[in-house]
Amino acid sequence: MDNLPKFSGKCSLRSRSLLPDIPGIYFIADEQNQILYVGQAKNLKKRWAGKTHHRYKQFARKGLDKVYIYYIEAPLSELDDLEKKYIQEIKPLQNDTKVKEYMPKKSPKLSELQRLLKLANTPLFPSVKFKTVNGITVPIEDWDMIRGFIAGIDNTENIPQIFVICQQNMGQLLWNRVNHRTKKRFCTYDAEIRCFLINLRQVIFVFVELFSHTVSRNIFKATHSYLTNSNNFGVTVKKLTNIRTLIESLDLDLPPAYTETHKIRKDAEKIRIDYLLKVCNNLKVLPDDFKLNEKLVW
Repeated sequence: MDNLPKFSGKCSLRSRSLLPDIPGIYFIADEQNQILYVGQAKNLKKRWAGKTHHRYKQFARKGLDKVYIYYIEAPLSELDDLEKKYIQEIKPLQNDTKVKEYMPKKSPKLSELQRLLKLANTPLFPSVKFKTVNGITVPIEDWDMIRGFIAGIDNTENIPQIFVICQQNMGQLLWNRVNHRTKKRFCTYDAEIRCFLINLRQVIFVFVELFSHTVSRNIFKATHSYLTNSNNFGVTVKKLTNIRTLIESLDLDLPPAYTETHKIRKDAEKIRIDYLLKVCNNLKVLPDDFKLNEKLVW
Protein backbone atom coordinates (compact mmCIF):
# COMPACT_ATOMS: atom_id res chain seq x y z
CA MET A 1 0.00 0.00 0.00
CA ASP A 2 3.02 2.28 -0.44
CA ASN A 3 1.66 3.95 -3.58
CA LEU A 4 -1.60 5.02 -1.95
CA PRO A 5 -2.56 8.44 -0.65
CA LYS A 6 -3.00 9.28 2.99
CA PHE A 7 -6.38 7.87 3.97
CA SER A 8 -9.03 9.99 5.61
CA GLY A 9 -10.18 7.00 7.64
CA LYS A 10 -11.07 3.31 7.66
CA CYS A 11 -13.50 0.81 9.17
CA SER A 12 -14.17 -2.90 8.97
CA LEU A 13 -16.88 -4.26 6.72
CA ARG A 14 -18.93 -5.03 9.81
CA SER A 15 -18.74 -1.42 11.04
CA ARG A 16 -19.40 0.17 7.61
CA SER A 17 -22.29 2.17 9.10
CA LEU A 18 -19.59 4.41 10.59
CA LEU A 19 -18.61 5.70 7.15
CA PRO A 20 -19.14 9.46 6.75
CA ASP A 21 -21.71 11.18 4.50
CA ILE A 22 -19.09 12.54 2.09
CA PRO A 23 -17.99 11.90 -1.50
CA GLY A 24 -14.77 9.99 -1.93
CA ILE A 25 -12.74 7.05 -3.19
CA TYR A 26 -12.86 3.80 -1.20
CA PHE A 27 -10.30 1.01 -1.12
CA ILE A 28 -11.26 -2.51 0.00
CA ALA A 29 -8.36 -4.37 1.64
CA ASP A 30 -7.83 -7.70 3.42
CA GLU A 31 -5.92 -8.46 6.63
CA GLN A 32 -2.61 -8.48 4.73
CA ASN A 33 -3.33 -4.92 3.47
CA GLN A 34 -3.75 -6.22 -0.07
CA ILE A 35 -6.09 -3.98 -2.05
CA LEU A 36 -8.95 -6.04 -3.46
CA TYR A 37 -11.15 -3.35 -4.98
CA VAL A 38 -11.23 0.41 -5.68
CA GLY A 39 -14.42 2.39 -6.23
CA GLN A 40 -15.99 5.83 -5.94
CA ALA A 41 -19.06 7.08 -4.13
CA LYS A 42 -20.94 10.35 -4.07
CA ASN A 43 -21.86 9.40 -0.53
CA LEU A 44 -19.69 6.77 1.16
CA LYS A 45 -22.19 5.99 3.90
CA LYS A 46 -25.10 5.45 1.49
CA ARG A 47 -22.93 3.48 -0.94
CA TRP A 48 -22.19 0.87 1.74
CA ALA A 49 -25.49 1.05 3.63
CA GLY A 50 -26.95 -2.36 4.48
CA LYS A 51 -26.06 -5.01 1.91
CA THR A 52 -26.81 -2.96 -1.19
CA HIS A 53 -23.28 -2.75 -2.58
CA HIS A 54 -22.93 -5.09 -5.56
CA ARG A 55 -19.71 -6.54 -4.09
CA TYR A 56 -20.92 -6.89 -0.51
CA LYS A 57 -21.59 -10.66 -0.55
CA GLN A 58 -18.31 -11.26 -2.30
CA PHE A 59 -16.32 -9.51 0.41
CA ALA A 60 -18.51 -10.70 3.30
CA ARG A 61 -17.55 -14.29 2.53
CA LYS A 62 -13.98 -13.32 3.41
CA GLY A 63 -15.09 -12.26 6.90
CA LEU A 64 -16.85 -9.12 8.13
CA ASP A 65 -13.97 -8.40 10.51
CA LYS A 66 -11.25 -9.39 8.05
CA VAL A 67 -12.08 -6.92 5.28
CA TYR A 68 -11.53 -3.19 5.65
CA ILE A 69 -12.83 -0.11 3.88
CA TYR A 70 -10.25 2.66 3.56
CA TYR A 71 -11.33 5.96 2.05
CA ILE A 72 -10.19 9.41 1.05
CA GLU A 73 -12.38 12.47 0.75
CA ALA A 74 -12.54 13.89 -2.78
CA PRO A 75 -14.57 16.52 -4.68
CA LEU A 76 -17.39 15.15 -6.86
CA SER A 77 -15.73 16.60 -9.95
CA GLU A 78 -12.56 14.54 -9.36
CA LEU A 79 -14.09 11.15 -8.53
CA ASP A 80 -13.91 9.67 -12.05
CA ASP A 81 -10.29 10.68 -12.63
CA LEU A 82 -9.11 9.57 -9.20
CA GLU A 83 -10.86 6.20 -9.47
CA LYS A 84 -9.25 5.49 -12.85
CA LYS A 85 -5.88 6.66 -11.57
CA TYR A 86 -5.83 4.34 -8.55
CA ILE A 87 -7.21 1.36 -10.48
CA GLN A 88 -4.44 1.73 -13.06
CA GLU A 89 -1.73 2.15 -10.42
CA ILE A 90 -2.85 -0.54 -7.97
CA LYS A 91 -4.52 -3.05 -10.31
CA PRO A 92 -6.87 -4.41 -7.60
CA LEU A 93 -7.66 -8.12 -7.73
CA GLN A 94 -11.43 -7.76 -7.99
CA ASN A 95 -12.00 -4.74 -10.23
CA ASP A 96 -11.77 -6.81 -13.41
CA THR A 97 -13.75 -9.83 -12.23
CA LYS A 98 -17.43 -10.51 -12.59
CA VAL A 99 -19.48 -9.99 -9.47
CA LYS A 100 -20.68 -13.59 -9.44
CA GLU A 101 -17.09 -14.85 -9.13
CA TYR A 102 -16.60 -15.14 -5.38
CA MET A 103 -13.16 -14.74 -3.88
CA PRO A 104 -11.69 -18.22 -3.40
CA LYS A 105 -11.77 -19.68 0.09
CA LYS A 106 -8.71 -21.30 1.57
CA SER A 107 -8.06 -24.77 0.20
CA PRO A 108 -9.67 -27.45 2.43
CA LYS A 109 -6.42 -29.40 2.15
CA LEU A 110 -4.41 -26.49 3.52
CA SER A 111 -6.98 -25.88 6.26
CA GLU A 112 -6.76 -29.52 7.31
CA LEU A 113 -2.96 -29.46 7.34
CA GLN A 114 -2.94 -26.29 9.46
CA ARG A 115 -5.40 -27.84 11.88
CA LEU A 116 -3.22 -30.94 12.33
CA LEU A 117 0.01 -28.94 12.69
CA LYS A 118 -1.67 -26.71 15.25
CA LEU A 119 -2.73 -29.78 17.21
CA ALA A 120 0.80 -31.17 17.02
CA ASN A 121 2.03 -27.99 18.69
CA THR A 122 -0.66 -28.10 21.42
CA PRO A 123 -0.09 -30.15 24.60
CA LEU A 124 -2.74 -32.82 25.12
CA PHE A 125 -3.35 -31.71 28.73
CA PRO A 126 -1.70 -28.26 29.05
CA SER A 127 -2.95 -27.70 32.60
CA VAL A 128 -1.43 -30.94 33.92
CA LYS A 129 2.02 -30.17 35.34
CA PHE A 130 2.72 -33.35 37.32
CA LYS A 131 2.62 -37.10 36.77
CA THR A 132 3.05 -40.18 38.95
CA VAL A 133 6.05 -42.46 38.39
CA ASN A 134 6.37 -45.57 40.60
CA GLY A 135 4.03 -44.01 43.14
CA ILE A 136 5.98 -40.73 43.26
CA THR A 137 4.57 -37.42 41.97
CA VAL A 138 7.10 -35.66 39.74
CA PRO A 139 6.92 -32.60 37.44
CA ILE A 140 6.21 -33.28 33.78
CA GLU A 141 9.29 -32.54 31.69
CA ASP A 142 9.13 -29.81 29.03
CA TRP A 143 9.82 -32.35 26.29
CA ASP A 144 6.83 -34.41 27.43
CA MET A 145 4.50 -31.45 26.81
CA ILE A 146 5.26 -31.50 23.08
CA ARG A 147 2.76 -33.37 20.96
CA GLY A 148 4.68 -33.39 17.70
CA PHE A 149 7.31 -31.64 15.57
CA ILE A 150 8.53 -31.35 11.99
CA ALA A 151 11.56 -33.63 11.71
CA GLY A 152 12.71 -32.35 8.31
CA ILE A 153 12.19 -32.46 4.56
CA ASP A 154 13.27 -35.09 2.02
CA ASN A 155 13.81 -33.63 -1.45
CA THR A 156 15.11 -36.82 -3.08
CA GLU A 157 11.66 -37.98 -4.28
CA ASN A 158 9.67 -36.59 -7.21
CA ILE A 159 7.46 -34.84 -4.67
CA PRO A 160 9.18 -33.49 -1.53
CA GLN A 161 8.15 -35.14 1.72
CA ILE A 162 7.94 -33.37 5.08
CA PHE A 163 8.03 -35.62 8.13
CA VAL A 164 6.06 -34.88 11.30
CA ILE A 165 6.80 -37.05 14.34
CA CYS A 166 4.01 -37.33 16.91
CA GLN A 167 3.51 -38.91 20.29
CA GLN A 168 0.64 -41.35 20.74
CA ASN A 169 -2.37 -39.04 20.72
CA MET A 170 -2.64 -37.95 17.08
CA GLY A 171 -3.46 -41.31 15.51
CA GLN A 172 -7.20 -41.27 16.12
CA LEU A 173 -7.48 -37.76 14.70
CA LEU A 174 -5.56 -38.83 11.61
CA TRP A 175 -7.51 -42.07 11.28
CA ASN A 176 -10.80 -40.16 11.35
CA ARG A 177 -9.61 -38.11 8.41
CA VAL A 178 -8.56 -41.20 6.47
CA ASN A 179 -12.15 -42.45 6.75
CA HIS A 180 -13.84 -39.09 6.19
CA ARG A 181 -16.06 -38.87 3.11
CA THR A 182 -14.13 -36.01 1.47
CA LYS A 183 -10.84 -35.82 3.37
CA LYS A 184 -9.85 -39.37 2.43
CA ARG A 185 -9.07 -38.01 -1.04
CA PHE A 186 -5.86 -36.49 0.32
CA CYS A 187 -5.53 -38.13 3.77
CA THR A 188 -4.39 -41.74 3.49
CA TYR A 189 -2.77 -44.46 5.59
CA ASP A 190 0.23 -46.34 4.20
CA ALA A 191 0.05 -49.83 5.73
CA GLU A 192 3.54 -50.69 4.48
CA ILE A 193 5.28 -47.99 6.54
CA ARG A 194 2.48 -47.60 9.17
CA CYS A 195 2.26 -43.83 8.61
CA PHE A 196 -0.39 -41.28 7.65
CA LEU A 197 0.05 -39.17 4.50
CA ILE A 198 -1.40 -35.75 3.68
CA ASN A 199 -0.98 -35.16 -0.05
CA LEU A 200 -0.96 -31.49 -1.05
CA ARG A 201 0.23 -32.23 -4.60
CA GLN A 202 3.38 -30.10 -4.39
CA VAL A 203 4.46 -31.74 -1.13
CA ILE A 204 3.45 -34.77 0.96
CA PHE A 205 3.32 -34.59 4.75
CA VAL A 206 4.17 -37.88 6.44
CA PHE A 207 2.82 -38.14 10.00
CA VAL A 208 4.73 -40.75 12.00
CA GLU A 209 2.94 -41.58 15.23
CA LEU A 210 5.00 -43.32 17.91
CA PHE A 211 2.99 -45.76 20.03
CA SER A 212 5.80 -46.91 22.30
CA HIS A 213 6.32 -44.55 25.23
CA THR A 214 9.91 -45.78 25.44
CA VAL A 215 10.57 -44.72 21.84
CA SER A 216 8.74 -41.39 22.01
CA ARG A 217 10.40 -40.51 25.33
CA ASN A 218 13.83 -41.23 23.89
CA ILE A 219 13.19 -39.18 20.74
CA PHE A 220 11.43 -36.19 22.28
CA LYS A 221 13.87 -35.95 25.18
CA ALA A 222 16.89 -36.06 22.85
CA THR A 223 15.55 -33.58 20.30
CA HIS A 224 13.82 -31.12 22.66
CA SER A 225 16.72 -28.66 22.93
CA TYR A 226 17.02 -28.58 19.12
CA LEU A 227 13.40 -27.67 18.45
CA THR A 228 12.49 -24.16 17.35
CA ASN A 229 9.24 -22.47 16.37
CA SER A 230 8.40 -22.39 12.66
CA ASN A 231 5.58 -20.63 10.83
CA ASN A 232 6.08 -21.91 7.29
CA PHE A 233 2.47 -23.00 6.84
CA GLY A 234 0.44 -20.27 8.53
CA VAL A 235 0.50 -21.85 12.00
CA THR A 236 3.22 -22.13 14.64
CA VAL A 237 4.78 -25.58 14.93
CA LYS A 238 8.05 -26.95 16.30
CA LYS A 239 10.73 -28.01 13.83
CA LEU A 240 13.97 -29.90 14.37
CA THR A 241 17.24 -28.09 13.65
CA ASN A 242 19.61 -31.01 14.23
CA ILE A 243 18.81 -34.20 12.28
CA ARG A 244 21.71 -36.09 13.87
CA THR A 245 20.01 -36.08 17.29
CA LEU A 246 16.97 -37.81 15.77
CA ILE A 247 19.13 -40.51 14.17
CA GLU A 248 20.96 -41.15 17.44
CA SER A 249 17.71 -41.30 19.44
CA LEU A 250 16.36 -44.01 17.11
CA ASP A 251 19.21 -46.35 18.06
CA LEU A 252 17.46 -48.21 20.88
CA ASP A 253 15.94 -51.55 21.77
CA LEU A 254 12.17 -51.82 21.95
CA PRO A 255 10.69 -53.09 25.23
CA PRO A 256 9.72 -56.80 25.28
CA ALA A 257 6.20 -57.82 24.24
CA TYR A 258 4.36 -60.22 26.54
CA THR A 259 1.02 -60.49 24.74
CA GLU A 260 -0.04 -60.97 21.16
CA THR A 261 -1.43 -57.43 21.05
CA HIS A 262 1.83 -55.99 22.35
CA LYS A 263 3.75 -58.05 19.81
CA ILE A 264 1.67 -56.63 16.95
CA ARG A 265 2.25 -53.10 18.22
CA LYS A 266 5.97 -53.75 18.67
CA ASP A 267 6.28 -55.06 15.11
CA ALA A 268 4.46 -52.00 13.77
CA GLU A 269 6.69 -49.69 15.83
CA LYS A 270 9.81 -51.39 14.51
CA ILE A 271 8.57 -50.85 10.95
CA ARG A 272 8.15 -47.14 11.68
CA ILE A 273 11.57 -46.85 13.30
CA ASP A 274 13.31 -48.69 10.45
CA TYR A 275 11.51 -46.43 8.00
CA LEU A 276 12.60 -43.30 9.90
CA LEU A 277 16.20 -44.51 10.03
CA LYS A 278 16.09 -45.01 6.28
CA VAL A 279 14.67 -41.59 5.42
CA CYS A 280 16.84 -39.77 7.99
CA ASN A 281 19.79 -40.20 5.63
CA ASN A 282 18.02 -37.86 3.19
CA LEU A 283 16.39 -35.51 5.69
CA LYS A 284 17.30 -31.83 5.70
CA VAL A 285 16.24 -29.12 8.12
CA LEU A 286 13.08 -27.43 6.80
CA PRO A 287 14.22 -24.04 5.41
CA ASP A 288 12.71 -20.95 7.03
CA ASP A 289 11.68 -19.63 3.61
CA PHE A 290 9.90 -22.82 2.49
CA LYS A 291 6.36 -21.88 1.47
CA LEU A 292 3.41 -23.61 -0.18
CA ASN A 293 1.88 -22.28 -3.36
CA GLU A 294 -1.74 -22.16 -2.22
CA LYS A 295 -3.00 -22.15 -5.81
CA LEU A 296 -1.44 -25.59 -6.36
CA VAL A 297 -2.79 -27.04 -3.12
CA TRP A 298 -6.34 -27.20 -4.49
